[in-house]
Parts: sequence; structure tokens; C-alpha cells
Amino acid sequence: MELAARLILAGVLAASAGAKLARPRESIAAMEAFGFPTPASRRLAWAVAILVEVGLAIGVAAGSDSAAYAAAALLTLFAATLGSALMRGQTGAPCACFGGGGRVGGLAVLRNLVLAVAFAALPSLP
Repeated sequence: MELAARLILAGVLAASAGAKLARPRESIAAMEAFGFPTPASRRLAWAVAILVEVGLAIGVAAGSDSAAYAAAALLTLFAATLGSALMRGQTGAPCACFGGGGRVGGLAVLRNLVLAVAFAALPSLP
């Protein structure tokens, strides 16, 4: 059960990174909703997000509890960032959550919180 959960959740992180890579222009532009004002800062945030997601996907798939907890922290950070964008009136703005096609909204916050809980629970699975 743990192995299946790890592979599924690692796949979510990898898919998110892949979606950003598949639509770089849109997902880089979407970083503006999160307070990255310049094209250079948006490109940097995009690249860092991809690298972190891929690194954590590999760690989670390999069975690292530390990677699972780090992924939980990352998804919590993503939820907080989305919440901040909502409070700034960015509802419906593009987000780079799963490529450039995602939108800032309450469901995106909820999705990230559910994923954070799932990653945090991984080390406890038998």
C-alpha cells in the first residue's frame, strides 16, 4: 500500500513539473499571480518549482520519508501562496499549478492542502 501511494504521489509531482515544461510560456507568465513582477523573476520561480518538484518526486518514489515531509511542506506553501493570491483579488488568474492552464481559486487551495496531508501521511503507512 505504501509503495502504491508513494508512486502515485510522486507521479503527481512529476506530472506537475511536466505540465510546466510542456507549456513553459503560459506557466512562466502565470507566476505573476504569485507576486513575481519581472520576467526574470517569473522564469526563476518557474525553474525552481520544476527542479524542486522533480527532486521531491524522485525522493518520494525512492522511499524517502524526508522527501515526503518536504513535499508536504511544499504543497502547504503552494496552498498558502494560492490563498494569498486569492486575498489579493487574483481569483481566476492563471496559475502554474499544473502547467499554465490552472486557475487561482479555492479548489486549487483545497487540492494542495489534501495533497499536503497525503504526503505527510506517507511515512505512517504500513
